[in-house]
Amino acid sequence: MKKPFYKKWVFWVIVIVVGGIIGIVNKEDASIEQVTPAPTEEVQLAVVEPTTNPTAEPIEEASDAPTEASETMDPSPKPGVEVTTEPLDEVKVLDYTINLTGKTFIKNIDVGKDYIKVNFFKDFKEYKKENTGSMITEAEYKDYFSTGDQINKILMEESSRLFKEFHGASSIGISIPFEGKTYSVSLTKEEVEKFYEVDFNTLTSDDEWRGRISNPFFNDEDRGMFVAKFVDVK
Repeated sequence: MKKPFYKKWVFWVIVIVVGGIIGIVNKEDASIEQVTPAPTEEVQLAVVEPTTNPTAEPIEEASDAPTEASETMDPSPKPGVEVTTEPLDEVKVLDYTINLTGKTFIKNIDVGKDYIKVNFFKDFKEYKKENTGSMITEAEYKDYFSTGDQINKILMEESSRLFKEFHGASSIGISIPFEGKTYSVSLTKEEVEKFYEVDFNTLTSDDEWRGRISNPFFNDEDRGMFVAKFVDVK
C-alpha cells in the first residue's frame, strides 16, 4: 500500500524550499518600497523647490529710471530756459515819476523792458536852457541840492520807491550831477531787498511801505550805510 503524497518527505522538502523562495521575494519587494519615494512626496518637493527668473532686471535699476510724473512735478526752471516777466509800461512809469522828489530838475527818464534810469540836469545852465520860462534862480538851484543831504535822500528814497511801485523792474539807476561831481546809484532789485531785508513784491500798501521801509530806514544812520554801500561819486 502506497503512502499518500503529502506524507512523503520529498513533499515537505519542496514545501520548505518554495516557502523560502517566497519569503525572499517578499523581503526584496518590501526593500524596494522603502527606497522608492511615494508619489505625494515628489509633489511636495516640486512645490517647495524655489523658481528663478533669469530675465528679471534688478529693482535698483528700475527705481533709478526717471518717470514722466517726476519731471512734471519739478517746478524749477531748466537750464537754458529764460524766465521772463512782463515788460515795464513806459507810460505808467513816466506818469509816476513826475511826482519824484526833485522832479523839477529831472532831465529825462529812460524806461526799458526791466529797468528805469533817472537822469538829472548836469547843472543850472543846462536846466535853464531846457526850461526858459522857469523863475528858479541859480542860488535856489544850489540851495536845493546842497541843503540837508538832499542828494543822498533822493538816491536812497526815490530808487526804493520805484522798486516798490514797479515789481517788474530788476534794476534802477539815478544820476545827479552837481558842482562838478556826479552822484549816482545803479541798483538791482536783489541788492535793495537784501539791504532792507524785505521782498518788495509783498509791499502792496502804503502802510506796509511805511512800516517796513520808510519809518525804520529813512534816517541819517541807515542812509549813511546805504550811501557807503551803493552811492558812487565821480
